[in-house]
Amino acid sequence: MEDAKRVLNTQVIIDSDGEVKATYSKTHLFDLDIKDKVRLCESDYTTPGPRFEPPVKTPVGKVGLAIMIFLTEYECYDLRFPEFSLALSQGGAEILTYPSAFTQTTGMAHWEVLLRSRAIESQCYVLAAAQTGKHNEKRSSYGHAMIIDPWGTVIAQCREGTDVCVAEIDLDYLQKVREQMPVMSHRRHDLYGHIHVNSKGRIEEESDYRFGQHVVRSSQVFYRSSLSFACVNIKPVLPGHILSLGTCLLAKRFSDLTQPEIADLFTSVQRITNVIEKHYNATSATVAIQDGADAGQTVKLERHDKNLEQSLLRSEEDMGKEALELRPYFK
Repeated sequence: MEDAKRVLNTQVIIDSDGEVKATYSKTHLFDLDIKDKVRLCESDYTTPGPRFEPPVKTPVGKVGLAIMIFLTEYECYDLRFPEFSLALSQGGAEILTYPSAFTQTTGMAHWEVLLRSRAIESQCYVLAAAQTGKHNEKRSSYGHAMIIDPWGTVIAQCREGTDVCVAEIDLDYLQKVREQMPVMSHRRHDLYGHIHVNSKGRIEEESDYRFGQHVVRSSQVFYRSSLSFACVNIKPVLPGHILSLGTCLLAKRFSDLTQPEIADLFTSVQRITNVIEKHYNATSATVAIQDGADAGQTVKLERHDKNLEQSLLRSEEDMGKEALELRPYFK
C-alpha cells in the first residue's frame, strides 16, 4: 500500500509448502478523463506495479502473471496489451494467468475474444479466473472463467454464477503447436524491433555468476534483471564504485549483444545509477564501457569525488555486506 487511498493490485503464487514464490502487481491502469463528460481514473485508487515479473516455474509449467482485476468500475486492463503476453512467452512462459473482474458490457463483447487472442499469439495456455455476480445497483461482473489451450480453443468454461472448471495442461501439445506454427522464430525484428521488458530477476543464492573469466559469488551480486546482473567491486576506488553490470548470456563483445540485451543493460544502468547516488549521497555518476579483452570488459558506475584513494582488495565478507545493503533498493 502506497498510502491510505491507493493500493497495489497484486497477484500471488504460493507453492504447496505455503511459500510465496512470486508476486505481480497490475501495471496497466485504466484512466479516462474527458472534460465535462466523464472521469474514470483507476490511478486515483491504485498504484501501478513497478515491474514485469518473469515466468515462475511450477509443477505444471512455467507460469506468467498478469492481472485484470480492477478496484473501481473500470474494465480490466492488462489483457488488452498483447506485448505483455508476448514478453511472457518470450521469457519462457507456458501458462498465462489472468484473474479478472470484467463488467457485463465489456465481458460480453471482449472477454473471450481477448483471451483466445492472447493464447494464440503467445502459444500458451491461458487460465482466466473471473469474478461473477452483482456488486451493487450500478455494477455486475461478467464471470465466465475459462481455460484456453495454445491453439486458441476453449477447453473448459464456468457456467453462469459460482462454478469451477478444470482442464489438463499438456506441455507436449504446447510444444507441438509451437513446432508446427513457429511464429516466434519468424518475427521480423529488423522491421518492428524486439519486445523488451526490464524485469526483476532472482538472485540464486547457491549459484555463481561469470564475469569474463572471473567467477562472482552470488553473495556479491546485489541486482539481477532478466538478462543482466550487477555486483560489488573487489577493489573499489571509493565507496559507490561498483564493479559491473554483466550480461547473463556471456557475450564476448558489446557488438555481440542483441537489441533486448542492450535495452536491458542500459535500463539496468539507469536504475542502479539512481540507487548508487542515493545510497552514497552522490550528485553525479560516470558510466564507462570497457569493450574487449584489453579494456577489461566491464561497465562501471563511479561516484564523482575529488579525493580518490586506491583501495585494497576486499574480503568476500566485506563485499557481501555491501551487496546486502544495496539489495533492498531493488525489491
